[in-house]
Amino acid sequence: MFGMNDPAQTLMQLENYIKDGRMEMSEVMATQFTDLLLNIKQRNQDDQVMLVRGLQLLCDVLVIRGKYNLAVAASKTLLRERKKLSQNSVVTGFYYQDIQRSAKCFALNGKARKAKSLFVKAFKQSGGCIACALDGLTLLPTDRKISEQLIYSLTTVESVIKSGQQYILQPENLPPVEVNSILDALRLPVFGNNSEAELLYQKFSQQMDAIQRGEMAANQKLQNALNSLQPKHDYYEYS
Repeated sequence: MFGMNDPAQTLMQLENYIKDGRMEMSEVMATQFTDLLLNIKQRNQDDQVMLVRGLQLLCDVLVIRGKYNLAVAASKTLLRERKKLSQNSVVTGFYYQDIQRSAKCFALNGKARKAKSLFVKAFKQSGGCIACALDGLTLLPTDRKISEQLIYSLTTVESVIKSGQQYILQPENLPPVEVNSILDALRLPVFGNNSEAELLYQKFSQQMDAIQRGEMAANQKLQNALNSLQPKHDYYEYS
């Protein structure tokens, strides 16, 4: 079964199938892979990491294929098994990202109340992840609690960054988000008459325009750090 004598190789093959868009095969492979590992009662740490990574991929594939009920079931198993690993893993990422993944599954399956509780929990555990709040508000666009979390997270970011051809916000030690997605979110009806949302919209829009005109550095935070390293005096003027 898909070379199960080498779980790491099987995972790599599964990820390649997903990249190639072979979703039906990916679902079958991920389901068999995770079932096999779940049936091992005395799993070692490496097996547990492989299981969690397989469950992450299974959730993602089921969402892509529109099988939201199965995705919810897989995400419940994922959160149960994820607790047996550290909060942060090179292979499996941060724990809050799996809570966010589960929240997305519940939201797409029409379970808004459970989805909200998971999005809120993921946001708190992340320390204010913009991508998490944006994901939640995209799926639950009328939720005031998640809208407040998005506003809070955006106030912690100094400036827009141009990365390649994209304009992003890059919070410290958290995933980047695309600025246009943020601007779209800030125009949702839930932010009607919200002065903070309007100020943030204007701030990020103006910064994008300033970068395009060359009036602002593509990475203003980095530029400020470089400027701070430059000597403030010409030492030769004292000679």
